Amino acid sequence: MTYFLHFLLSGLYIGTIYSIIALGMVIIYKSTKVFNFAQGHLLMVGVLLTATIGSKFGVIGGLVIGFLGTAFLGFLLERLTLRPLIGQPLIAALLMTIAIGYLLEGGAIMAWGEGLYKYIELFPAKAVLLGKFPVRQEILWAFIVVIVSFSLFGLFYRKTLLGKAMRATAEDHQVSQSLGIRVARIFSISWVVSGMMAFIASVFLGNLSGGHYLNYALGLKAIPAVLVGGLDSIVGAIIGGLIVGVIESLVTGYLTAELGEVIPFIVLLLVLLVKPHGLFGLVRIERV
Repeated sequence: MTYFLHFLLSGLYIGTIYSIIALGMVIIYKSTKVFNFAQGHLLMVGVLLTATIGSKFGVIGGLVIGFLGTAFLGFLLERLTLRPLIGQPLIAALLMTIAIGYLLEGGAIMAWGEGLYKYIELFPAKAVLLGKFPVRQEILWAFIVVIVSFSLFGLFYRKTLLGKAMRATAEDHQVSQSLGIRVARIFSISWVVSGMMAFIASVFLGNLSGGHYLNYALGLKAIPAVLVGGLDSIVGAIIGGLIVGVIESLVTGYLTAELGEVIPFIVLLLVLLVKPHGLFGLVRIERV
């Protein structure tokens, strides 16, 4: 039972990271209808930037520069690479996000090399006892951050004018412009917020594994979490992330690490065969 609880908590922790990454992808998709394959690479930059700045200027300096740098990078990528594609087929923007991912990966290798960087120490080492079972404090903080983030974004999309404008923009760019919505501004805001989400996820990933250019791979394993939950569902992002994280941890612990690496994509295939729009995705019926 002890081993099961250990694997379960580890899975929930990695699942919260997947959920936060998935939320960044959902934010961009809900406002632009573009699936962002480069979200994991924004995460990678957040980890490396915070680790290197934090080692020189302390925890606060690393967090502030990492947060602002990742958010600004999201803004810069949208302005320079995706803004010119407004009005073009969605496949062009999708391929651009793949190209952005390779660009960031290559830039990270040139800037930081292939070494492992120690991340700043944020969470106390002393575990918290839940009953008789010790739980690391970063796991509790991860849950708090996920609950707060998803609650705020749920309210944002439902209650605020900007949230409604982002949803309208995703439906039809031309109609949104005719209603006075500044589509280009909505795109920029989406990418900035997505960069912020990537940074939040990077804090927990950096604490788990340190800084390395291969950190982007976690973003690739978050793709099944997005699609399992539903591309346009905030609730689906958190549920999908937790499902994928727990299954991966249990398979790795009880079976093999190799199978654990691919199990998220096996889960993705099974879910898409049964529910192509994901567990909480909006089902669209189109006339052919």
